[in-house]
Amino acid sequence: MSRVRIGATRIDLNEIIKRGVLAVFSVLAVLLPILKVSSLGESDDVVLGDFPLLGGAAYLLPVAFLCGLATVVIDGMRAHARFIDMAGLIVAFVAVLRGAYALGSSSAPGAAAGSMQRLDQLAQVSLSYGSIALLLVLLGAIWQLRKSWRS
Repeated sequence: MSRVRIGATRIDLNEIIKRGVLAVFSVLAVLLPILKVSSLGESDDVVLGDFPLLGGAAYLLPVAFLCGLATVVIDGMRAHARFIDMAGLIVAFVAVLRGAYALGSSSAPGAAAGSMQRLDQLAQVSLSYGSIALLLVLLGAIWQLRKSWRS
């Protein structure tokens, strides 16, 4: 392990890199489109911040992982690293579930008949490239939480 001492604080560079990558992927998961909806020659991208998916709660994803990055540098936050990792995992899990629900409800006929946000029956919904970042965040959050509970 490579550790750097800045004043009285010891910083683990490997931990900064791991948490930094998770923070970058979480920002990409919010910015990039998750679903692609195409209907009658028109296509639209759905991002996590759209109201039918997570709305404003989507921005909790990068906040949780940026706070996780801060736990490496700030001594007072190190005691809370496990709970910050758990919060990031919960938000990532909810985002994946909500995206899967939107994908499933659009493909199942009559599944969301009572919903106000029901997609057109002729619309085709598919995963977009932002879903890769979201799945990487979910897998990284699971791995990071497992690692932080062991130590």
